[in-house]
Amino acid sequence: MVGTVIRGIHLAVCLHRYNPVHGPQNVNVVDVRARQLTVQWETFGYAVTRCHSYNLTVQYQYVFNQQEFAAEELIQTSSHYTLRGLRPFVTVRLRLVLANPEGSKESEEIVKQTEED
Repeated sequence: MVGTVIRGIHLAVCLHRYNPVHGPQNVNVVDVRARQLTVQWETFGYAVTRCHSYNLTVQYQYVFNQQEFAAEELIQTSSHYTLRGLRPFVTVRLRLVLANPEGSKESEEIVKQTEED
């Protein structure tokens, strides 16, 4: 990130002002339990994010007792994340979203079922 001052206003900008090259790749669910799923993906660097400042989130949803639940969580780890607090024996739809200040890219959607209690 480069800081620029324009008439007393400090702006933080990316060096090249581009969207990420692609979304997270090789995204897989590597552990399935009754109330949690662990997701793993290929790590990425500046060449993919195109900015030193970026966020990675997981968006997921499932239906339990005819009620839809949807959420988004910020991921703070580099190549894996565990979704906790899920319901047993539900189908979970999830995707990872890589975003920088200029735009975002999504991974392919993954559909997995949690185990029974």
